[in-house]
Amino acid sequence: MNDQGESRLNLFFFTVGGVHFAADVEQASVMTPYSGEDAEDLFWFHEEFGFGTSITYHTPIIVTIRTRDAQSYRVIIDMMDEIAEFSCNDIRPFPELIEPMALRNGMWAILPRNGSLILLVDFQWLFQLKHLALC
Repeated sequence: MNDQGESRLNLFFFTVGGVHFAADVEQASVMTPYSGEDAEDLFWFHEEFGFGTSITYHTPIIVTIRTRDAQSYRVIIDMMDEIAEFSCNDIRPFPELIEPMALRNGMWAILPRNGSLILLVDFQWLFQLKHLALC
């Protein structure tokens, strides 16, 4: 909260396949450049979201997500843009028509910014969904 009692959220912004996303900085424990590794706990963002196979990553970065258990969950994103703080009042829910699909895929809201809509991603929710699917 700031001095006006307004809740604030620090977000890291990134782009994959020309689509703009952001996630809560608190969900990330480490961010490192991708150097070609392949591991069981490492996933490409576009595959997690079903973007297809023709996505080109220009500056891939591995984001290690904080999880509540011992399992590791790392996601490769592209083009980390910036980290910025926003008021929770700036965040908008998805339209009712697409909200159920968005929530099932780890997206929880929209942030209008500079004439664009930024899709807000919950990596910890995505990890829980993936973990439940494996059980």
